[in-house]
Amino acid sequence: SRLVESRFPVARAARGRVPGCAAPGVGRDMGDIDIAGALDGCDEATLKKLLSAVLRKDPEIRQKVAHEVNLTGEFNIVTEEERRHAIEEQYNEVKLTANDDMDVCEEIDFYERAKFVPMRLTYDERKYLRLIDSTMHVSHYTDHMDSASGARVNPARKLALQMKQLCAILTGMQVAHSYEQGQQLMQSREFAARSGFFQTVLEIGRRYKILNPERMRDSYGKLMYFLQDSRKPEVRELMEFDSVVRVRTVYDVLSRSARGLEMLEDPQLRTATMEIMPEGKSRMQVQREIKAKEAAIKHLAKTYCAVARRRKYNGFGGYSFGILRSSYADSDSEDDNNGSEELTEDLVEQCIYSLGDHSTYLRFNREPCDRLIAFLREYFDPNDPGPPEFSLAIEEGKGGARLSHSHNRQYTFVLQSMTLWREVLDNMFQLWHLAEEDLLDEEHAYTLTDTGQGLQRVQKSPRSVVAMQKILAKVQRKVGGWIGSSTVHLGDHNVPNALMFIDKYIQVPRFLGPLVLSLDKILQLSQSSDGMKGYIDSFGGVKTLQKLILADFFRHAFDGSGADNFFDAGSCIDGRLTSAWNWCSSIERKPYFPIFLLTGFTGFDGKEGF
Repeated sequence: SRLVESRFPVARAARGRVPGCAAPGVGRDMGDIDIAGALDGCDEATLKKLLSAVLRKDPEIRQKVAHEVNLTGEFNIVTEEERRHAIEEQYNEVKLTANDDMDVCEEIDFYERAKFVPMRLTYDERKYLRLIDSTMHVSHYTDHMDSASGARVNPARKLALQMKQLCAILTGMQVAHSYEQGQQLMQSREFAARSGFFQTVLEIGRRYKILNPERMRDSYGKLMYFLQDSRKPEVRELMEFDSVVRVRTVYDVLSRSARGLEMLEDPQLRTATMEIMPEGKSRMQVQREIKAKEAAIKHLAKTYCAVARRRKYNGFGGYSFGILRSSYADSDSEDDNNGSEELTEDLVEQCIYSLGDHSTYLRFNREPCDRLIAFLREYFDPNDPGPPEFSLAIEEGKGGARLSHSHNRQYTFVLQSMTLWREVLDNMFQLWHLAEEDLLDEEHAYTLTDTGQGLQRVQKSPRSVVAMQKILAKVQRKVGGWIGSSTVHLGDHNVPNALMFIDKYIQVPRFLGPLVLSLDKILQLSQSSDGMKGYIDSFGGVKTLQKLILADFFRHAFDGSGADNFFDAGSCIDGRLTSAWNWCSSIERKPYFPIFLLTGFTGFDGKEGF
């Protein structure tokens, strides 16, 4: 109450009723009781709600007071005006001329792609991967730095705590890698002298995560927050080196030689990086494609290398003892540690394999989106809803829906959303690099804020926002407009920073993949036994069951559910994902859930369950 009176002097003079509050010994009818006295009788929760309501009316002091009394999670720094604007945007509609041929026969620009495709890890680099993954897995860095008690520590003491934690992690890495060198580091405390080692190990962890989004699920977040703090000017000044270096990409390696960059324009590079899929092909055709791919790789490696592969012929049929020895030494591979900038034949091959890995990544992540878009077009007519059980129409308040769309409008809404997800996944490597640049940007420091989901590092991410807006504009041109809000949440309580943004979209294949897999296995399940066929026929047969599941998914995974307001969920860009996650969380209550279990479904999150 003293805080309210100090911020708003009128409260001291005003008299009247305060709902939900009662001064000691006073009943409901407070009449002329002083507000200050009434406030003294309020519990903590009521006072927070009252203060939040008052602060929303005064934007000038809202942020300052919120941080002083830790109220940011109570009203999430969202004004009433922002909430009204979010509600108005839910049914926006923009119409453009559709261009369905934008991605047909799209030429692969390897020159641009190579700038974002990370290099595949070598055998020697994997020991450093295990080192950084294990270090971050056992680290409690974020527990110490992002705790509620840490947020109230004065800056000097917080810097001392940061330095203690940072030095402990770096020292632990060095000791685990080399006990003798670790001893020397603990005695000298000269971390800058080992900067090359630390930069290499930390870069390998980041590179591996981009290539394998399903791995390092907890350790990567701690790694990025660790690097975020290490980039603070005062920390860098004390450490005397920058722990962050550029992620090693295919372009970086090939640019060692002018001939290397020429390879990116060679027509054979498409053959060398293509995926060989067996579906609809004979064994002979598959073998021909494999041989053509291997020949293209060898031709490119020999043509564009600056140094031919060194071959050793020392006894035992051409094998040397050096090959048989473990390479777990202090140095990296011979090619990486020879101190030269030469582009060897092995490095060229590694670049080609890295580009091929990217093609596999795109297929694995985009295919579920492509399949569901194909299902939508095959099973549903935008102009004819058909029987009620197959209609995509939704109405606010029914079945948990928070939006009201006709069948045609919902069809378009779903098509747009999945096309957007596909484009985001198609550009994921680019977005990931931009997200890391935003996270490690010194100009946009984060603030530790209670967003309602615990303390989070809220940080502006201008590069990621611009990239998403470009992708959104491309999707709008492709599908011929946009239904609903086009707001991209980034740097607010919904998506606090670029790390959370990336994490949201790498989940898309996790819930679309199992759905598509279950739909595909229904036919095989029906043919497995007479009893199983009878059970599936009770739903109307294979095609009818598939359509029932798809209709439910297209309705309620895109119905604006998942929150109680349109700022946190609804038809905005991120709200569409929130609705999909909400559908996933309720899958066990669906009448067709036993079918999912019979097809081998174990959850939408792999080992982690539902």
